[in-house]
Amino acid sequence: MMYFMSRPATLTREHRECFEAQGFVILRNVLGEETLEGVRREMNWIVNMHAGEFIEAGRIPNPCYDEPFDRRFLRLYESCLDQAPNSFRTELHLPGLFPLFFHPAVLDLAESILGPEVRLYPNYTARPKLPRHEPTLVLWHQDAGYTDAGMDPAGEERLTAADLRMVNVWSPLVPARPENGCMQFIPGTHRLGVVDHVNREFYLEIVDREIEPRLDEAVDVVCDPGDVVLFSNMLFHCGRPNVSDTVRWSLDWRYQDATQPTLRPVNGHLARSRAHPERVVRDPEQWSQLMMS
Repeated sequence: MMYFMSRPATLTREHRECFEAQGFVILRNVLGEETLEGVRREMNWIVNMHAGEFIEAGRIPNPCYDEPFDRRFLRLYESCLDQAPNSFRTELHLPGLFPLFFHPAVLDLAESILGPEVRLYPNYTARPKLPRHEPTLVLWHQDAGYTDAGMDPAGEERLTAADLRMVNVWSPLVPARPENGCMQFIPGTHRLGVVDHVNREFYLEIVDREIEPRLDEAVDVVCDPGDVVLFSNMLFHCGRPNVSDTVRWSLDWRYQDATQPTLRPVNGHLARSRAHPERVVRDPEQWSQLMMS
């Protein structure tokens, strides 16, 4: 089965067959350098804001402005790794993130799967994966394992995470390779339903009886900046350990059929709509004024 596809305007039959059979598809060169540079600038701004109080207190002696993007975060926090953020979520309402989350080509892909009503699901994250740092080592899990059941909008039917029509999106800001902690997928596991997970110190993990017989089927998700990975919220996936000397920066976000509930206390943001076009988030300024609601 071919996992890697060239840049599409929409999902072709081959793309869809791969996504439906394997639970994911990797699309090359979807995002342009202007979009990526805008996101990197915002990540640097977020890091500056977070690290500022440590710099003022003398806990971080050097702001490391001359360090490259894939090293600066590590250099900033190497003397106080326990204080390093594992991820950024609420901070992502910045103008430079709008072209990523509302990228027309990415939304075209989402619409190909979900239909014309597309919501940016209220779960979007930037992840600076540090070398040999357990709090950023994501274990084998399904994203659906984090979602509780709930009622549909009419209160007539109980819905579970397996009922949600969603597509997950993942994209790196630096090359993602096995040595710096690229993701791993187990193809086809999105067809198994939501399996049991156990709570670990930092993340959920799929129980041994479900994951161990399938580990030999795992594939590395090797990507470059500009590539976009679409995958099912039911797919077994994890992040490899980062054994390099750089930070693996990536972002992940999700789109959902906006006619469904989120099964979360917040609703997310409308990205495409024929029914309610006036509610769609239109521009970077509007995005920056919103919250993760």
